[in-house]
Amino acid sequence: MHSSLSLILNCNGCVCLISKSRFTREAAKVMISVSVEGSPGPVRTLVKLSCNVEEVIKMVVEKYGKEGRTPKLDRDLTFELHQSHFSIQCLEKTEVIGEIGSRSFYMRKREPENRITVRRSLPSSSNLIESFIAQKIGRIVRRTRKIWNMLVCAQ
Repeated sequence: MHSSLSLILNCNGCVCLISKSRFTREAAKVMISVSVEGSPGPVRTLVKLSCNVEEVIKMVVEKYGKEGRTPKLDRDLTFELHQSHFSIQCLEKTEVIGEIGSRSFYMRKREPENRITVRRSLPSSSNLIESFIAQKIGRIVRRTRKIWNMLVCAQ
């Protein structure tokens, strides 16, 4: 709370000195709990309701490091925040925490966008026939062994 003095000229032409109180209101803070992928317990931190998801992720990574938790988080990695462990869709980095309505979150490493995907090519028709025949012969051999073992054990 700050107080300031104001000079006001009233209707009689008299100058009056009036004390005026001015309140500065800070943004409300809330305690949030963020479970980090691979960590045994959640990180609890105070954040302003006006903070966005990106700021919250930075604060959680800093606090995680200060607390000396394991596994160590690489600060170069990017992370994503989810509303829960079971939520598939991550929160947008620009979303404001106060508007989300939750105080518990789940943070995990973001999958790289430029991931190399390995696709298996379909085998050629000759390989397909050969593998089919090999599977059938393998099945016949296994069944023959079972029958043989049952005949030998029965004697």
